[in-house]
Amino acid sequence: MKTRLLLAIVLITVLLVSFAPPAQASDCDPVWHRVKPGEYLARIAAYYGVTVQSIVNANNLWNPNLIYVGQLLRIPVDCAPAPPSGCTTVYVVKAGEYLKLIAARYKTTVTVLVNLNGIKNPNIIYPGQRLLVPVACAKPKPKATPTPKPPAQPTGPWTGRYWNNRFFSGEPKFVRHDQKVDFKFGTTGPGGGIGGTNYAVRWTRSRYFEPGQYRFRILVDDGVRFWLDGVLLIDQWHDSPPTEYVAVSQVSAGNHNIQIDYYQNTGGARIWFMIEPVNVQMAWKGEFWNNKNLDGAPAATRQYNAVDFDFGLKAPVAGISADYFSDRFTGEFHFVGGKYRFTAVSDDGIRVWVDDNLIIDQWRITSVVAYQVDVDVSEGNHKIKVEHFENTGSAVVKLRWVQR
Repeated sequence: MKTRLLLAIVLITVLLVSFAPPAQASDCDPVWHRVKPGEYLARIAAYYGVTVQSIVNANNLWNPNLIYVGQLLRIPVDCAPAPPSGCTTVYVVKAGEYLKLIAARYKTTVTVLVNLNGIKNPNIIYPGQRLLVPVACAKPKPKATPTPKPPAQPTGPWTGRYWNNRFFSGEPKFVRHDQKVDFKFGTTGPGGGIGGTNYAVRWTRSRYFEPGQYRFRILVDDGVRFWLDGVLLIDQWHDSPPTEYVAVSQVSAGNHNIQIDYYQNTGGARIWFMIEPVNVQMAWKGEFWNNKNLDGAPAATRQYNAVDFDFGLKAPVAGISADYFSDRFTGEFHFVGGKYRFTAVSDDGIRVWVDDNLIIDQWRITSVVAYQVDVDVSEGNHKIKVEHFENTGSAVVKLRWVQR
């Protein structure tokens, strides 16, 4: 009995298998994806509608976070969607339309549209629905090659006349405007058809001076002469290694003419010029308040040569307390155009303006701190303002600037 029952079960199983519908052969090629710049597995998986783990398993990836541009990945899907174009447009669904019709119109597949728009049921779309559909990317127009601009000519307050000989003979080879007299010509020369030896330069300019005594410094290799208002102050017209020469002169208020003659024989060429005030009339107006916020009228006013104070634990001036005071220093100064580095040192808060431009804003309680900022300053007179407050303890306020 048991043998007959077993034979019957085997026979039924054979019959069911023979009548089962044959599996449909896939007409799709394996899906491969080449990694593009900026892509990662999560993005690739979302595009094809698969999981990150399925891509990891299909490619035996040991670390899903490590893929590289150009890597070829097998995507575990039944059919390949159309290769991504990288560009899309928006299509508004009309009445009676369905995904297969829209896919055929844009030469893509339903799978691509489903993945691109996150559609849960491909059989349900509605009129007015906005769908992203892939389109061919427009080829960028070739960029026109810009016409190269000629090199900008130097600009500055100095007029430099350059000769191709050491004796200022004939007309200068070229003339240009220089920002400052500070050049390391070396062995190559200033250019413009002038080589590294046997040439001369004459720089001239006019600038404003506050009344007082000034130091004029020149570092040069080889010869140099320096005039102020036609008066020869430095005369070192000979070959030399880099050497510094200094002249000190009293200067009245107003514009004064400066001339520097320089020649280079052989070897390296160098010239640098600097003006330093030695004893200039008091240029700063100082105002002091018995509060930290410059409120009301100042309790004291003084004139100073410089903002360079270390009051310590003492009062800054008579009538002002040693703590909980504020001060303001204002002055107008002539600048040679160029970049300047302003350095402010304070304990406690400090603010600094060049004209109406607030360049340092450190209005806070602190120990002694130095602040630096580089500022482009045009040629001419500029108003400088410094505000400072002291809370308790030592009081310090200093400001200086140098041309870069």
